[in-house]
Amino acid sequence: MFEEPVRRRGMASLTPLIDVVFLLLIFFMLTTSFMQTQSLSVVTPAPSADELPTDARVVEIWLMGDGTLRLDGKPVERTALTASLREAIGERKDMTVTILAEKGSRTQALVAAVEAARQSGAKAVGTARVEKIRP
Repeated sequence: MFEEPVRRRGMASLTPLIDVVFLLLIFFMLTTSFMQTQSLSVVTPAPSADELPTDARVVEIWLMGDGTLRLDGKPVERTALTASLREAIGERKDMTVTILAEKGSRTQALVAAVEAARQSGAKAVGTARVEKIRP
């Protein structure tokens, strides 16, 4: 007798969802920052200084166990390392900076030496750990 009315399921509108997605997309596009990273090739040879080639194109930084630094055997202050390296490298683009870290030298000194090499214009940096550096 009585027919029940047919219930139609309403379709949910996707418009508000799409609006929210676009707003989130715009928000993330505006707030994202892209960093440009600088790279420096670091060559890590065998842990013996005897295996390192002696070449006119190599500048050596010695990290002594007592915390002092030497550039090609001459004592240098950490604050003057970048300027001394820049002077040693000069205009030559084929120079390699080799950092010899004596046993007991500090990691911060190694980081400072790599940073000084990068700032001085060196294109390649090599590192080696040695037991004792012979002056």
